[in-house]
Amino acid sequence: MQPTLSYQDFYNLLTGRTPQLFSRSLNRNFKQNAVELTKEQWSILALLWKEDGKSQQFLADESYRTRPSITRLIDNMEKEGLVERRNDAHDRRSNLVFLTPKGKQLEEKVMKLVEQTVDEAVYGISAEEIRAMRNVFEKIYTNLQKK
Repeated sequence: MQPTLSYQDFYNLLTGRTPQLFSRSLNRNFKQNAVELTKEQWSILALLWKEDGKSQQFLADESYRTRPSITRLIDNMEKEGLVERRNDAHDRRSNLVFLTPKGKQLEEKVMKLVEQTVDEAVYGISAEEIRAMRNVFEKIYTNLQKK
């Protein structure tokens, strides 16, 4: 089935200016509110805020990152005092990543800024349009996951 958009327009929609502008807006909102985080760091913190003490492999899988990139990201977050690695008591070959007090205290402020950025992004878009968009992206994800 031929999409109603050109392939170039469709590609740009999925990977181009909209996701990049959302990332820039999120980073801008962080900076304007003295939050020294990147979008990548936030994505890891958000996973740990849901459930602390996860393996690097879990964090890589859930954030769609490679193992080397998650290692570098966690290294930097450790240097900044946001997380710490601890040996896994059940698997000595593995480390678990835990939030530090500094990482924990950021949650409320950061999540308010994330919500603010999402609100800015969806301003003027109806709940029905958002549901339709979510459904389309879920179908795209399912189609690509099959490969």
